[in-house]
Amino acid sequence: MKIVDLFSLSTRMFRTRPTRTWLTILGISVGISAVLFLVALGYGLQSVILEKIVFNQALLSLTVTPANEIIVFNEKAVGEIRQIPKVADVAPQATLTGQAVFGSLYGTLDLHAVDANFFDYAGIATFIGEVFDDSESDQIIVSAAVLKLFGIEDPQSVLGKQLNIQVVTVKSGVNTSSPGTVLIPHPFTVKGVIEDLQGSYAYIPLKEIAKYVPLEEYDQVRVKVESDKDLIGVEGVIIEKGFQVASLSDTIEQANKIFQIVQIVLGLFGAVALVVSSIGMFNTMTVTLLERTNEIGIMRALGANKPNLKHLFLAESIIIGLLGGVVGVLLGFIFAALFNLGVNSLANHFGGASIDLFYFPNWFLGGIIALSAIIGFLSGVFPARRAANLEPLEALRYK
Repeated sequence: MKIVDLFSLSTRMFRTRPTRTWLTILGISVGISAVLFLVALGYGLQSVILEKIVFNQALLSLTVTPANEIIVFNEKAVGEIRQIPKVADVAPQATLTGQAVFGSLYGTLDLHAVDANFFDYAGIATFIGEVFDDSESDQIIVSAAVLKLFGIEDPQSVLGKQLNIQVVTVKSGVNTSSPGTVLIPHPFTVKGVIEDLQGSYAYIPLKEIAKYVPLEEYDQVRVKVESDKDLIGVEGVIIEKGFQVASLSDTIEQANKIFQIVQIVLGLFGAVALVVSSIGMFNTMTVTLLERTNEIGIMRALGANKPNLKHLFLAESIIIGLLGGVVGVLLGFIFAALFNLGVNSLANHFGGASIDLFYFPNWFLGGIIALSAIIGFLSGVFPARRAANLEPLEALRYK
């Protein structure tokens, strides 16, 4: 049988039984779209979370904190860490409690005194504006929760403006020579806003705050190593000095393992719908075989051999499966877009930021379409074999 004839006969079902054919395709597409929707959601959540913490510099950094309250994390300890081989740079952080004053409003917040390189090593980025550099002493980076504290609805409006935010520091978590309250004698200008509505905090230049508050202890230090191969070695040396060490690469590795499990679980839920759809397709092909028994007898009488009949039924099932995969992918995109639109509309209504909850890897799109074609092939194997094994005379007498 010629390929043209095979294609013509295998697509005849769209003309003779269009309703049943398209319903079968729709059944397969629902299963495919369910798998695609759930797995893409897993990839999307992974992307949303990891993209907020993955920076090239941050992947080469270690977070060092005191192992207990007895260990003092002072400038001497920072200097010792700086001298460790393969350590490229260090960025300490001192955290104090303070008050921000805006007009007649007061708000309590955590003040993180850092140098500019801390942002790169900690993977901190602003969603509006930018972080300060070492040459700027009167700039401040605030979380979105701080602006909300003062009733500022539009974060963009505060950039580059003097908000007269005066910071009052008190002794908290950091040993100072002079306990009490110290008023910084000049306002700070908001240069950037961090997308965080959960915690009220701000980043201020370490050198500037040190002019007014003697900092004798840090709560953490970011240590940048020369290459990723040096992470384990440097980490071991720092631990021997009595400090706790955590790395972003370890966190990302653990997060990826968790998301792999999540994707598998979500994929299994979608696979249930796909199995049900496959059973429906198998049932359709079996019914089609029974309805076309006389036709098969006529084809055998006219010279069609067993391979011809096998190829015909397999071609029909593969076409149905393939079209089910294509339609399923389109439905998956539509469902994902509608779901994403609904979530973002709800988030915007409550003051949150818009995000893309779905990610569709190209290899997965191709794989899911190929899987649908394979399901079609498997669903057609048994009917094709039965059709090929029918005796011509029995097939002609079948009613």
